[in-house]
Amino acid sequence: MTELETAITDNRAAVEDFAARARGLDPVKWVTPRGEGQWSPAQIVEHLAIVYEYNRKVVRGDAGRGAPRFLRPIARWLIVTRTIKAGRFTRKGRAPGIFKPVAKSPAPAGELLARLSAAVAGMEADLRSGHPEARHAIDHPFFGKVNTITWLRLQAIHARHHRSQLT
Repeated sequence: MTELETAITDNRAAVEDFAARARGLDPVKWVTPRGEGQWSPAQIVEHLAIVYEYNRKVVRGDAGRGAPRFLRPIARWLIVTRTIKAGRFTRKGRAPGIFKPVAKSPAPAGELLARLSAAVAGMEADLRSGHPEARHAIDHPFFGKVNTITWLRLQAIHARHHRSQLT
């Protein structure tokens, strides 16, 4: 198995583990915020689906405008490099507006988890086929050039981070 396939497989495992935990939640807990000002499990699933849908655009090169180029190395170091080095998110942060769940009344678990699965599968297909330049590096609108393996590791860490919020 190539290093890319290993990273894809690890990311897929992190998402599947997250989804299994989410599927196990009862309907009341599904829509109940975890605390004051926090998202419900349904909103967390929607957030991950939005992130992976955006990731597809990043891989295809059509994610749109991001941070000014001169700021991207700083953002890459603060978020990507430090997170990868620690193996987890090292500081509490808020999701940028484009990644926030939009639904006030979240969709049923099956619908949101299917959306997440489709987004992850699409991203994997994009990495494997139509966008060979993305096999080596991702040109991220906010982080700049990021090694694809590193970027996939960040996605897996992100999924595991949110899995821990479903307890």
